[in-house]
Amino acid sequence: MDALSVTLISAVTSGAISLTLAWVSGRQQRRDSERVQRETRTMAYLNPLRWHTAEVHHRLSLYATSVERDGCYPPAQVLADPREMEGKGAGWFAGKGVALGSSVWMTACLFAQMTRTRHDLPFLRLAGNDDTRLPGLLQKVHAAFAACEIYYATQSSIGTDALLEPEGRLRSYREFCDLLAEPDRRVWADPVTWFLIAVAHGERRPALQRVLDALSELSAFLDDSLAGGASLRARHGAEIHRPRGGSPGTGTGPGAGAGGDLGAAAGAGSGPDAGVGRGRVPSLSPHPIPAPGPDPSPDPVLRPIPAPGPNSGPDPVPRPNPDPGPRPGPEPGAGPGLDAGQGPDPGP
Repeated sequence: MDALSVTLISAVTSGAISLTLAWVSGRQQRRDSERVQRETRTMAYLNPLRWHTAEVHHRLSLYATSVERDGCYPPAQVLADPREMEGKGAGWFAGKGVALGSSVWMTACLFAQMTRTRHDLPFLRLAGNDDTRLPGLLQKVHAAFAACEIYYATQSSIGTDALLEPEGRLRSYREFCDLLAEPDRRVWADPVTWFLIAVAHGERRPALQRVLDALSELSAFLDDSLAGGASLRARHGAEIHRPRGGSPGTGTGPGAGAGGDLGAAAGAGSGPDAGVGRGRVPSLSPHPIPAPGPDPSPDPVLRPIPAPGPNSGPDPVPRPNPDPGPRPGPEPGAGPGLDAGQGPDPGP
């Protein structure tokens, strides 16, 4: 074979290898880019849904715990009819009505996240059979709220009102309260308000438990899908673990933002028993028992004197010893001896 043939074969081989490597590399880059976009899109939907699921579960658990303990939830007993919200000023929504108003707002935010996820579910790629489990769990939550007379179509409308267009972000509590003060916009959220008022008066307990169970199941699935921790336990722990000087139900310390307003209004319900039935979060001690260590007293004079033991050394603190001298007798003329068996002084 002459040199020209060898050169041609080498050139063709090098070209083929280069084209193959370029094709494989380009394909891998496209797949990596699609995977990153898919994960980003999935996280953008599932993380907010996970957060609002845990938040609404915690809110309703406060109602359920108070009703189970006291038969009612007084902070939400501020209205007899949702129409009474008409004309309420910002001071009412930020004060007396915050427990009820914020619960309606958080439920509307959950409906918004559920609606967005269901609409864009065909574009989300989940691992394994998660793409079939997620719609089923969402439908289970929808059905649980529908049993509370908050029907499926109404849930979507409430969720749409919670979104602010064209930004596509969720309305803040203040912005949502402006809608509740408008009769034409408030009427769509009335079913949620009616349900919360009934629960606050100790009614609709089976329906409330069904909602809590459905939210708990959805939350556990989202925790597993996102490889995260137990969001319900973390949300519950944020309410009961407060710095020393605070107490459960005061609305102070960590977690006194979104959920702490209920504790501040109620004075109860955010303690270790927040949760009911299968949706209950295990109780955690608000004040853990400290590990044994040295006496924290700063003044050594105030420290208790340890009792001597069989292996203890010399007593570091001297103690007065009893007088070893003779015991004095009775005073002259004092009559019979004061001690048993001792007679009068016989004299010289």
